[in-house]
Amino acid sequence: MTSRTGLEAAGSEPLATVVIVNWNGAHLLPPCLDALAKQDAPFPFETQVVDNASADGSRELLARRYPWVTVVPSDRNLGFAGGNNLALRGVTTPFAVLLNNDAIPEPDWLARLLAPFGAAGGNRLGAVTGKVVFLPRFLRLTFSAPTFSPGPHDPRELGVRISSVTVDGREVLREVLWEKLTFGAEGPPKAPFFWTRGEGELCVPVPEGGPVTIGITWAADTAKQVTLGWEPDPEPGTEAGAGAAGPSRTLPVGAEPSTVTFTVDAGAPRVDVINNVGGIVLTDGYGADRGYQQIDTGQFDNAEEVFTACGNGMAMRTELGHDLGWFDDDFFLYYEDTDLSWRIRSRGYQIRYVPDAVLRHVHSASSVEWSPLFVFHTDRNRLLMLTKDATARTALRAVAQYPLTTASIAVRTVRQAWRARSRPAVRPTVLRVRVFSSYLRLLPAMLRRRREIGAAATERRVSLQSWLVER
Repeated sequence: MTSRTGLEAAGSEPLATVVIVNWNGAHLLPPCLDALAKQDAPFPFETQVVDNASADGSRELLARRYPWVTVVPSDRNLGFAGGNNLALRGVTTPFAVLLNNDAIPEPDWLARLLAPFGAAGGNRLGAVTGKVVFLPRFLRLTFSAPTFSPGPHDPRELGVRISSVTVDGREVLREVLWEKLTFGAEGPPKAPFFWTRGEGELCVPVPEGGPVTIGITWAADTAKQVTLGWEPDPEPGTEAGAGAAGPSRTLPVGAEPSTVTFTVDAGAPRVDVINNVGGIVLTDGYGADRGYQQIDTGQFDNAEEVFTACGNGMAMRTELGHDLGWFDDDFFLYYEDTDLSWRIRSRGYQIRYVPDAVLRHVHSASSVEWSPLFVFHTDRNRLLMLTKDATARTALRAVAQYPLTTASIAVRTVRQAWRARSRPAVRPTVLRVRVFSSYLRLLPAMLRRRREIGAAATERRVSLQSWLVER
């Protein structure tokens, strides 16, 4: 009998194994596993949770509430790459599916994710990736403020410095989506702040119903006025975002930090925001989420081929995964899915994005974006990936550029500190030195793997790099 996925289910044998890596995620597992238990899949599947030496009672929770889950214990934290591999290397079902512990799948997610393998042309698919949206829904705010230039050594035009955002009294600074407004997180990991541009938009996570009170703590170079706006309540019979001018607030900001509050009416539209709809790699070797922080208006509602699959919500042929050796254990965290996707493509397989396999994801729930942990692994693993997978010219250019940029940052930091008669901020430079030292230590192993990838490849590296996009 053929299921809705177009795949043959051999009696009661599981068709897929869903692998979830967990590290101190006892608070994240119940929503994830409860949603997985409610999957409307016309085939049986297994679920395995790799516990990376959690110390928060995760294993006790799994034993008590989820006896149907197979727990794969690790006595140390192997990261996302090694943790997944601990389970993947023992998978025997035709397909392996990866799911983050901070993601909640829609009821038909698994069936729709596997469907392309059984459809026309599915024999050439190595992996399938779905649509990942951020877990909450958001209020979309527009922002406008006068700017200033901080000085000759900082070319940015800055608006205001934001150090706190609350929704009905709850701190949500780390959950706000800032991509279209700020220059990224600055300051220490435990007390980050964001400098805005003069104009842009931000998305604030809000409850689904009722009015909400938003509080913002900010400061600027001098007293000024900031205008915040949002879409109006939709008129009966119309859709949100139909183009009508919405309400706005003009609020004061001064040189000293202060907090302003305003209330948004219950009918203000909530929107879904995209986290990932497949991945891209830029020509300088940086990986990126396709569609990242775009409002989901249906612009990615067509299935299509993509260059890379997201490790959260990725389905793969088990036989191919075993042949490739799954993830690279040395990556630990970040870029491991981009590296694996590149290797899938080197064997001549395609990667398909399907928009109707939907996950809701708590972004950076396990590691704080732009923390030292994040920066170390993204910087190092980008160089490792290029060394393994890219053309020699691309890899050499990126590897040579890294120490040159590090030296430039160090010189600029010392000059700025000398002019300001202050102690130089050495931590960013030290972190980059650690990155490159770790890369050099792993270089012999990466070169060996590069030769192995090249020997087994059916697609040339230069051909695969036609997928790379300009920044």
